[in-house]
Amino acid sequence: MSSMRFRLFATLALVTALVWGGAVVWVEIQTRAEVQRVLDRRLMESARMVSSLMRAGSVRPSIQTAGVDSEDAYDRQLSCQIWSLEGDLIGRSQSAPAERLSEGGDGFSERTIRGERWRVYTVHDREAGFRVMVGDNLAVREHLVGNVVTALIGPAVLGLLALGVLIWWSVGRGLAPIRQMTRSLAARDAEDLTALHVSPGARELRPFALALNDLMSRLGAARRREAEFTAAAAHELRTPLAGLRVQAQIAAAASDAAVRNRALEQIQTSVDRTSRLVTGLLALAREDEVPVAADDRRWVSLRALFAGAETDPRVRLHGEDILLKVDPDRFGAAVHNLLVNAQTHARSSIKIDFDDHALTLIIEDDGPGVAFSDLHRLGRRFFRASGASPGGSGLGLSIALATVKAHGGRLQFLRSATGGLRVEIGMPAELVVISEGGSPKP
Repeated sequence: MSSMRFRLFATLALVTALVWGGAVVWVEIQTRAEVQRVLDRRLMESARMVSSLMRAGSVRPSIQTAGVDSEDAYDRQLSCQIWSLEGDLIGRSQSAPAERLSEGGDGFSERTIRGERWRVYTVHDREAGFRVMVGDNLAVREHLVGNVVTALIGPAVLGLLALGVLIWWSVGRGLAPIRQMTRSLAARDAEDLTALHVSPGARELRPFALALNDLMSRLGAARRREAEFTAAAAHELRTPLAGLRVQAQIAAAASDAAVRNRALEQIQTSVDRTSRLVTGLLALAREDEVPVAADDRRWVSLRALFAGAETDPRVRLHGEDILLKVDPDRFGAAVHNLLVNAQTHARSSIKIDFDDHALTLIIEDDGPGVAFSDLHRLGRRFFRASGASPGGSGLGLSIALATVKAHGGRLQFLRSATGGLRVEIGMPAELVVISEGGSPKP
């Protein structure tokens, strides 16, 4: 399973199991060691107590014969032997073996008797002439320690299972806002691009929701632009096509050669206008869809971009030559559109300059200009300002704006000091080099 819920559960369960398991192992080791110390302490105290009672004469040693084995293993755990210093057995408990429990000196020792291991504590009383040995059957002791550890580990395992169930439930509850968002998106119509709301308890989803809302906003804006573009293109194409139909009807019905020739000229004019409009639409579509690749950029002289412009006596190029790293074809077409727009409206002067400090290319004319209310609308597709010359499609400035943005620049439309239109193209510093004699400055 590759669901997010399972991955989160597996991660949390693994971490919890590692931490919990480490704690259980540590408790098991510490408990086992502590129980062993307690039992050793009991052996020591029992041996010393028997030795003290023997010395005081409060206990008369006797040898007890083995009776019926008890079903309780713990009845055979602790065994006691009393030996004389000469090596004679003078007393033993019922559970003690007949063999000597220990061959060593005072203190702890271990010995195997008839296949059973014993842990023994020995006390010598040389003045009284006896030796006391108290031992534990290690098999019984291990059984006791195992029971104690099991009593601790059992609840721990049950607790871990319960914790796993709670983790699974908690992860599912924590992911509920995601499922809610998924259901909300799945139930939406394809045309519904309204903002997506996130519940207050899902703060972590807000960045995702904001990014998704921003994407839907941009998608909605793109759809609106597409609808506007389609409607405007249909409107712009309808006019020349209607003119073509009318002029074709006139040419077909005219018996006068002059009328027929005039209609054919109008047909040619409409065809030319339609061709320019289609060319502009294709160019605008390319600027919208194809970014400027790094391999397409070249260092191009500013004067080369405006080559042939000085044949117009109104055009004046100012300042030093500039090198721009652009796509020559696309950027050249954009500045050509701006120059043609200036030539269309200029009376006597078109100024082309480059501001070295602001890294801005400036094209301004002394034409009638554009009303302040229309300046912010320049660059919109098919928009033509009031007083614009007839015959245009309203796409030239749109293409220029899209091309400049594709190159990482900015384009502004302002009022010129001479009364006409001032166009400013700001370029990034890494795309501009001030040149001397055609070579870049270091």
